Amino acid sequence: MTIKEQVLLLLENHREEFFSGEEIARELSVSRAGVWKAVKTLQKEGYAIEAVNNRGYVLREAPDVLSAAFIGQELTREGILLHVQVEKQVDSTNNVLKQYAAEGEKRDMVLLAEEQSAGRGRRGRSFYSPQGTGIYMSLLLHPDAAPQEAAMLTTLTAAAAARAVEAVSGEESEIKWVNDVRMRGKKIAGILTEGSSSLEEGKLEYVVVGIGINVYEPEGGFPEEVKEVAGAVFASSAPKENMRNRLASEFLKNFMEYYRTFPARDYLEEYRRRCFVIGKRVRIITPSGQTRRDRAGQEREYAFVLGVNEECHLKVQYEDGAVEYLSSGEISIRPE
Repeated sequence: MTIKEQVLLLLENHREEFFSGEEIARELSVSRAGVWKAVKTLQKEGYAIEAVNNRGYVLREAPDVLSAAFIGQELTREGILLHVQVEKQVDSTNNVLKQYAAEGEKRDMVLLAEEQSAGRGRRGRSFYSPQGTGIYMSLLLHPDAAPQEAAMLTTLTAAAAARAVEAVSGEESEIKWVNDVRMRGKKIAGILTEGSSSLEEGKLEYVVVGIGINVYEPEGGFPEEVKEVAGAVFASSAPKENMRNRLASEFLKNFMEYYRTFPARDYLEEYRRRCFVIGKRVRIITPSGQTRRDRAGQEREYAFVLGVNEECHLKVQYEDGAVEYLSSGEISIRPE
């Protein structure tokens, strides 16, 4: 941890308390010059640190900037051992962690970025990731599980994210099968799970689970191609102090609570409870974007959702009475 991060945590954990440069230096076992430099850097980054003669420094207000130190501290308090890394910009947090894995990284870790230049969603779609308005993060994990279990991490992530956004915002959230988290009828988070498996051992070598959460609506609104479906956790675009760190920490606590017992399905009831398509009539689209057909070639476009099974497959009943379990594809609750 850098001197800057140590100084920030000390002031953050003792809000409204003054610390002299000498006291901070002694507490952290660093030089007073190092403390002074750290404070000046934090002030330039937007931290409202007040300096008063004969009293020292006090943190009055913190900007909404992602902090590895803050998130790491929150996880440590819960006994979660997860390496936390924050970058200002990457092409894709998933891409970076897949490269780490290819280079032999064996630690479980989480990477967060202030901005992605090439954020990715499912089926090759892009994920709009502007600076300072969202949480763009990926986890590199090494679960002791079979390759077919990797898909379950997607639904586990959706359940953890829905719990987290509800806890910090006070508003209800819901899940659209398979992996979209929604609030106020709009998508506020998407998930992309990728991995590698060993054919010889028949188990996963690693999994990268990526999630993007729109915390605030970007200045000027969302791009034209997504503005009808995209939303944000907070209706107001005004940043809230330390909110993205709080939300990221809450998500990671929920995720690791479920992941500790993976591949057990401890999150499944939470997922089912929030899966709002159950009991709805939906339009079904295959992974290739085509309308589904039965063996005779007849279209099976609409169905009634009966539930979600233990594998998180969607149980549907078609208009002809046939029942099927869907493991992939997309659904729309508005007939087109």
